[in-house]
Amino acid sequence: MQTISGQMTEFPDGEQFYLRQQAQQGHPGQQQPTGLPQMFSPQVNQGRLMTQQQHLLHGIDTGQDLQATYLLKQKMEAANAAFGHQQQSLQPQQAQQQLLTTGVINGPPGVSMVQTGVGGLAPPPGTLPPQLSINTGVRGTTIGLAPAAPVIHHPNHLLVREVWANNLTSEFASIRRLVDQYNFIALSTEFVGTIVRPIGNFRSKNDYHYQTMRTNIDLLNSVQIGLSLSDSQGNKPENTPSTWQFNFHFDVTKEMVSPESLDLLKKSGVVFDKHQNNGVEPYDFAQLLVDSGLLLSDEVTWVSFHAAYDFGFLINILTDTAMPNNKEDYEYWVQKFLPNFYDLNVISKSVQDLIQQRNQQLQQGQQYSLESLADEVGIPRFPLFNTTGGQSLLALLTFTRLSKFPFFKLPNGKTDLSQFKNSIYGINKE
Repeated sequence: MQTISGQMTEFPDGEQFYLRQQAQQGHPGQQQPTGLPQMFSPQVNQGRLMTQQQHLLHGIDTGQDLQATYLLKQKMEAANAAFGHQQQSLQPQQAQQQLLTTGVINGPPGVSMVQTGVGGLAPPPGTLPPQLSINTGVRGTTIGLAPAAPVIHHPNHLLVREVWANNLTSEFASIRRLVDQYNFIALSTEFVGTIVRPIGNFRSKNDYHYQTMRTNIDLLNSVQIGLSLSDSQGNKPENTPSTWQFNFHFDVTKEMVSPESLDLLKKSGVVFDKHQNNGVEPYDFAQLLVDSGLLLSDEVTWVSFHAAYDFGFLINILTDTAMPNNKEDYEYWVQKFLPNFYDLNVISKSVQDLIQQRNQQLQQGQQYSLESLADEVGIPRFPLFNTTGGQSLLALLTFTRLSKFPFFKLPNGKTDLSQFKNSIYGINKE
């Protein structure tokens, strides 16, 4: 789920919807450039290296005492060899740096894309974050990722298709063609944030969390929904987009939204005039989603980060009625439409607890966001991931990496993610 300032790190309690925006404002130097990196041919690069590193030529004397052409030639060959060796060592680093700092570039109409000029976007082998390389205390074994594999295998995997009212039907036709093979679906929603709080007596903390979610979803509408598809191994189709950003009808003159939230949404790239004139109607989205094969199927698995709100908005659109009064009925509808699902926030909490048990230096109570969890498993940050569609793609990439995470042992002794299935953080899982 993505709010006006990005993914929530816990159940909303007010200011946290603005954490990402404040962080970006507090560290402007960390923003990634949006233009294309400057690139040179190998010949120009070698010339640049020679002019920038004249100190490598310090052994060449051009005075009267060096008259022998043969000696000069030997020294020049040695210097050129040094240049060539250094260039070879610099080129991979330059290529990786160019890739990691590249911004979003313009692609075909309706498609957002991150430049991918280097094959394999995983971190170099041996650069596993120290938090994920943990000694288990049992026969010297450690918890850590397997040898790094490319996170993005093909440039098309970083394509996000913008969906409006005029191309809604055609894009769902594409989804129907893909869902049989690519049956792992990640979901992210964009909305204006928590605006009300329930008062009164509640049966439990989870009941209060649900009532907060229920009242806000009943009052608000989604601005955007992101969907991203892959198979169980994280493979995605190579010749067509597999991530979509659905832009819903949203009339700011009729919606409940504060001026501050409206301003933040505009700064994040939301064009409300287009949403008002060409936005997707929720009823049309619901009809096509039911026909798509993504729902009511035991063969499909859904993934979300902090699924309570993401699934809540989805259920609200599908049923076209107010949210159920109690969380048990809400869980029934989620289980009905989405028989198999994973909440990454539940998984991240267990990973965090496990890491903290082995690394006492980590701050207790620290909460992962989707971005920080992705950092832990070695997924590079791209500007694309700040969009609603990009958030669904990031959630899917993170889940895929975690599913291959060679846990030695989790608290209940299991070594896979099946223990987290069909649990929603804040609703039926703390």
